[in-house]
Amino acid sequence: MSSKISILLCAYNAWEYIIPTIKSILSQTYNNFELLILDNNSNDNTRENIQTQKDPRIQLFTSEKNLWPYAGLNFLLEKAIWEYIAIQDHDDIWHPKKIEKQIYFLENNHNYIWCGTKTLMRYEWDQKWFEYYLWKENFYTIHPSLIFRNEKKHKYPNTIYMTDALFQKEILCKWKKIIYNIDETLTMHRIKDGATNYSYKRYTLNRQNFKTVFNLHPAWYAIFATLFELMRKCIYPILHITKTCYIIDKIERLPFVLQWYKIKKYSKNDMQKRNFILF
Repeated sequence: MSSKISILLCAYNAWEYIIPTIKSILSQTYNNFELLILDNNSNDNTRENIQTQKDPRIQLFTSEKNLWPYAGLNFLLEKAIWEYIAIQDHDDIWHPKKIEKQIYFLENNHNYIWCGTKTLMRYEWDQKWFEYYLWKENFYTIHPSLIFRNEKKHKYPNTIYMTDALFQKEILCKWKKIIYNIDETLTMHRIKDGATNYSYKRYTLNRQNFKTVFNLHPAWYAIFATLFELMRKCIYPILHITKTCYIIDKIERLPFVLQWYKIKKYSKNDMQKRNFILF
């Protein structure tokens, strides 16, 4: 396989995790890539930590203002020149053979424009985890597992709510199930403490967000998602005020529990069995 891949990483205040993330990329068995990193106006040591990683495949860009993640990825998409695009979050870890297995699939299955993987979802606050899989053929994958063909016309929409899902279904897939999710755990996604997660503030009760949810999901799930968002909007500020934020994490897991995912206590053996390297 000789295809080249541009890996996009938009980083903001990630000094604690950025080096393990970069090392998991540099340790890939498929090494024909460029790693494009945007430091999104971090105010910690993120940039300095990135600069300690000396590898000619790394290109570091800096922004004088925070572009937020998806505008930051659009900036990097403009810089990407190779045949494939891979997306990585600034605190996640890849299995060493992740890119190799995805590129092999895409090179031999040209009817699919992109490819994802099963993902190990790891809760940082209490060291619990589960393996998340979004079916073989789908409109979606876990965002930091995504690899797609670079057609130089894909851009993230200018929204603040469910942006990566809109990008996947409406822009990459164009309403056709042309994503393939590999049934192997090749991505580890960190889930931070819910008390510091303010993603619920992205949801506002307006016509556009209703349209987004019902366009992206079947009606039954869209109704559940809307009610869940409204509950977050009403309950989470109260939990912050009453200093009972630990309840937030239990609420955030509810959709996965209802889908019968088994959330288990994490151990180092769990990672070793799956050949992840935490550095």
